[in-house]
Order: sequence, then C-alpha cells, then structure tokens
Amino acid sequence: MNKKVAYENRYGDVYTFTKQEDGNVLWEGNFEHMRAGDNFIDPAGGPYLKVGQMLSHIIWFDEFNVIVESFERIDTGYLIKCKEHEYDPNDMSHLRERTDD
Repeated sequence: MNKKVAYENRYGDVYTFTKQEDGNVLWEGNFEHMRAGDNFIDPAGGPYLKVGQMLSHIIWFDEFNVIVESFERIDTGYLIKCKEHEYDPNDMSHLRERTDD
C-alpha cells in the first residue's frame, strides 16, 4: 500500500506526496507558479525541494525518510526519484567528545 501525506504551504495550497512501491515519491498539486532549476523545485508558497535533502525533513512525515536524487516532470506534478536513507541506529559517533587532534 502506498503511503500518502498532504502538505499545506503558506498560501494554503495543498500538495500530496505519495510513496510509490519502487521507493520514489509522486508529488502532486498546483505547479502553475513556480521556480525550477537542475537541482530544485520551488512552487510559490513552498515547499522548496532540492536534490540531496531528506524528504521527511521538509514534509514532516517519518514514512518519507528518503533522499531526493532527481525530479521528473509528469502531467500531475513531479515524480521525485529517491534513494533510501541508510544509517546505523547503533552509531553514536556524533555524540563523541570532539578534540582538536
């Protein structure tokens, strides 16, 4: 079953994000007024998404812990090509005391 979440931007526009079986994410909504570049998509009012971001940090939904790799324009919006966020839950190296040596 595909996970789906709605995101409301600062102008009240609603975008939906649907995780596909292959791990990519379908992003649908009104893209009439937007900016886009090689590595980002920015509809008026947000959300601003760029390559390298973890999607869950933008749409605030843990089921979307994937890294944005690229965007593909489709009729209803964008297909966000993603890769899984790989981490070791037992790695606590970020908590070690930092030293100058």
